[in-house]
Amino acid sequence: MKKSLVCLFSILLVFMCAVSGCGKEFSYGKIERDTSLTGGNLSFVYDEMTHTATFGGEGEVVAYYPADAALGREKGNRIGFKIYAPCECNDFSKAKLSFQGSEYTGGTFMQTVYENNMNYFVLTPLVDENNRDLTVSVTWEQNSQTQTYHIKVADGTLFAPEP
Repeated sequence: MKKSLVCLFSILLVFMCAVSGCGKEFSYGKIERDTSLTGGNLSFVYDEMTHTATFGGEGEVVAYYPADAALGREKGNRIGFKIYAPCECNDFSKAKLSFQGSEYTGGTFMQTVYENNMNYFVLTPLVDENNRDLTVSVTWEQNSQTQTYHIKVADGTLFAPEP
């Protein structure tokens, strides 16, 4: 009886880990500005302790971008950033990204710079007075813990008007 209970408990524990992703725990990746510096000439600070990237500052202005149908982008003010995967990750086929109500799976959002063995994704979200705090959640590999990153536009930052 005791062996049966231990066996049943072990099976239940394995099942719970497979479903909830309680497996691998990776170090956090890092956040940098995107190569194009989307948003314009803005200050940028990444706090590794809180996993928070902050754009702008008092009197700085987030650039306005026209709609771009080819890229599927709406018009508005945008910022851009890269989130690099932790270096210990190597299988992104089951990676999952959750951002602004959308979910991307299968690692198709990842880009790889092979010569530097760096894996990252780029986001260029719309921001405005009412949408200045964003959250990005990433599960890098199947059955790994989800990581949460925070993106903020600093108080006092202005938004360029539509031309």
